[in-house]
Amino acid sequence: MLQQISWALAGCCILFPILTSTAVYKDCKHFFNSTTLNKSGTFNSTAWPGLYPINTHCMYYFIGLHNERVELNITDFQLQGVYPQCQFDYLDVYAQMITTESEAQISSPLLGRFCGDRMDILPTRIISTSNIILIDFHSDGHRSARGFYGSFRFIDSSIYEVGTKSPSHYCSYTIKSVYEKTGNIISPTYPGVYPDNLNCSYSLHGAAGERIQIKFNDFSLFHGGDYCPYDSLTVYDGPNRQAPVLYKFCGEHSTVTFYSSGEHLFMEFITRAGRMGAMADPYHTNVDYKFSRRGFNVSFHFIKDIVKIDKTMESQNMYHIRGTACDMRIISNNSRNGTIKSPGYPRKFPVNITCVYYIDGLYNQERLEKVKIKFTDFSIPGSMPDCNLGYVAVDEEGREDSRVFKERYCGPYLPPDTSSKRSRLVLIFNTDNAREGRGFSAYYEFIPDYGIPGENVEEGKCTYLYDSKDTKSGTFNSPHHPLRYPDNTHCRYIFRPEAGQQILISFYTFFLGDKDTACENNDYLEIFHSGRSVGEKYSVKHCGRQFPGPILAEKQLEIKFISRWNSRNSTGFEARYEFVHPDSLNTNCGGKIISPGTGGIIVSPGFPEKYQSRTYCRWTIKASSPFNDILVYFYVFHTEGTVSRDELTTSNYGCQNAVLRLYRGNARYPTQYVEPPEEKCGQLNGEPFLSHNDTFELEFLTSSRALGAKGFKITWTEVHKEGVSCDFFRCSKSEYCIHTELACNQVPNCGSGDNSDEEEGCPTPFPKRGESSAGPTVSKFDILHIAIGASISSFFCIVLVICGLYHRRRLTPEQMRRRRCETPPEQDTVEVRYVAADSSCNTTDRLLQLEHVALNGENGKTSVSHSFHSPSESKKHLAGSPVTTPSATPPPFKVNKPHIGGDQDIKTVDSAVNHKPRIPQIQKVSIV
Repeated sequence: MLQQISWALAGCCILFPILTSTAVYKDCKHFFNSTTLNKSGTFNSTAWPGLYPINTHCMYYFIGLHNERVELNITDFQLQGVYPQCQFDYLDVYAQMITTESEAQISSPLLGRFCGDRMDILPTRIISTSNIILIDFHSDGHRSARGFYGSFRFIDSSIYEVGTKSPSHYCSYTIKSVYEKTGNIISPTYPGVYPDNLNCSYSLHGAAGERIQIKFNDFSLFHGGDYCPYDSLTVYDGPNRQAPVLYKFCGEHSTVTFYSSGEHLFMEFITRAGRMGAMADPYHTNVDYKFSRRGFNVSFHFIKDIVKIDKTMESQNMYHIRGTACDMRIISNNSRNGTIKSPGYPRKFPVNITCVYYIDGLYNQERLEKVKIKFTDFSIPGSMPDCNLGYVAVDEEGREDSRVFKERYCGPYLPPDTSSKRSRLVLIFNTDNAREGRGFSAYYEFIPDYGIPGENVEEGKCTYLYDSKDTKSGTFNSPHHPLRYPDNTHCRYIFRPEAGQQILISFYTFFLGDKDTACENNDYLEIFHSGRSVGEKYSVKHCGRQFPGPILAEKQLEIKFISRWNSRNSTGFEARYEFVHPDSLNTNCGGKIISPGTGGIIVSPGFPEKYQSRTYCRWTIKASSPFNDILVYFYVFHTEGTVSRDELTTSNYGCQNAVLRLYRGNARYPTQYVEPPEEKCGQLNGEPFLSHNDTFELEFLTSSRALGAKGFKITWTEVHKEGVSCDFFRCSKSEYCIHTELACNQVPNCGSGDNSDEEEGCPTPFPKRGESSAGPTVSKFDILHIAIGASISSFFCIVLVICGLYHRRRLTPEQMRRRRCETPPEQDTVEVRYVAADSSCNTTDRLLQLEHVALNGENGKTSVSHSFHSPSESKKHLAGSPVTTPSATPPPFKVNKPHIGGDQDIKTVDSAVNHKPRIPQIQKVSIV
């Protein structure tokens, strides 16, 4: 009996996997039909909100009447699986079925397959293209979930029908104004998600003289990027696809209104598949249905009394903007001026329209233009400033938004003349709620624009005023900067400070061609200065890549820019101006120096520390006699910038942020023209400058962007020129006559290359450049050599110490005791000599010489002879010589005076006791 039971259990175990290996699906079908009384309801998965059964295949059919559509809304959703793979349980939706037959499901496009529990991947609303929707639900044999729940309703399909339907396509329509003057065009499944691969068209045809207005009520298509590569609504300004394209829409739009140019309009709605792209991450959160895809609802209107586009008014530079009611664009071309008029002028204008006139001047590298408009006739009912019955507005900023402007104009009076600030001027003509009137006529003109900030005081000319009453700071630039400036252009920049103010100017960029010399033959910038005295004026020209230095002026300043033909790629300049009060600058320096006939020193603020930005110093040095000159010598000079150009590069140079100007004065005759100063910066040590009269002025100025440098130390000397002879000191090379007190004062006073005042008869020689009076200055290379020498010496000392310790360790304690007890022969002499190389050498040699000598001669005298041996010779002696250690208490010696004879150095040593003669033994040890 037990054996039979065991065989039965084994059989069950074998049959169980066989029976369970093949899943048995439970099929079910649900039908939801439209009836007169039943137009809506709900649907759900089996056992919702509990877990749906596994291995289930259920189909839900929603069937409306032939003139109805089906609308579904799924409000709860949870299926096993991950969207969009859905490899376990899933829900398929078919919204384009035309019959309930099983073959129809195979041929019908699938709207989408859904799973998971994310509601944002589900279409918010599903509407069928006909009267049937099928939901096909599958669950596998693994886990289950909550399922789904939703609602349905049957809606009237007539809202999607407009005009005459094409017999060959379910969403192509022809709309004629003879049957419908107004209506709505709705995409096939609006407001539900539209299906893929649609191609719908809407052809609108009006009567002669009519125009068609289209207005978006709601618009939501997938936006796949520029040019709408996936889903789009394309509008053609004509009867078919061969007409010009007005617009191509995708994405989200609202309150869009446009017009046909004539009586025909054609619209084409196209959708595609694969919106996320073939390379899209399947787990990416931005899945297809996450984007709203409602479609569109637009209204159309055939209008007879709207503005009629007068083709005769259009020309090469004036034309109607397609898609607008009456907007016009006027561009600068060969015509530099013209006239614009309101619609119907001089007859009554149409009401409830808005016309925008875009007047565009040139904007390119060759020419920039502004627009000037002048009204010649004007009659719009209403009163300012409200103008509630229609108005004209002018936007000088050229903004495209027709609702943005400064002031409205209406009534019988002409609006003021207006010029645009840039290349575009916009004029708005609005007749909403207006009474009929004559309208307006205006004359427009394109005038040159140079792209320069500031007040253009001469219209059409490049003349700009910068008044401190209007603005305290700003920028100015060459025409069109940073683009290439035009050829043959003359510009003036006038800076006018208030009383007690100064003008501070610094340049940011500067490029006026490649030639830096002979500015008269090239493009240049000329700066006109007012002299310090009444009537004195001078000018300085700049060209090429050499930056002008910062400028500080107390009176009105004028700058002129001149360009000639063939300026090539020169981009001009940009500079900043500031009207400043003297107290805002660092002016704790400078002053007037009356020479007592000698000389002195001038240093930059804080020398040798860095100078500061916005620093202004002016020194005036006046000689003791009107016949004498002042000599200035740059002993130390290091500032930002450089006055020399690197021929190998095309970079800028010059005194951009810090400059020292040298006013050497004119020759000794009266004149109203002041010689321009010389600008110095960079490193110019050792340069002399001689005044042209008895006065020498130096002006140091830094910009707001200066970073600082060491600065300068300048010596000045009064050069005496009274008579032929020199009663003081005459320099040997320059032949300057300077005061005697300046000789031997450790300061160069004779000019470059002439140090005779510090060398002739001076107790202390004049130091070379870079040295101090205390001696030569140690350079960084000398310090490096000293450090290397010290390191090498330290290394060898350590090696010697280690070798000594190692040698001592090799001796046994008994050997060391014996050595300490041993005493040298009584007559031996030990002499140690230390020979050092020259101090400039980095290697040190040592010579250790041990000499054992015997008594030689009478009276107890021992004569020790020593000859100098080279290190190599010393090594030869060392090889076969024993080491002798002196006694700890050597016998006393008496050393006599040496006697020098021949090439030998003789020393005589007296012994304190009598010693027996011995053969001398000499041992030499050389250590390097």
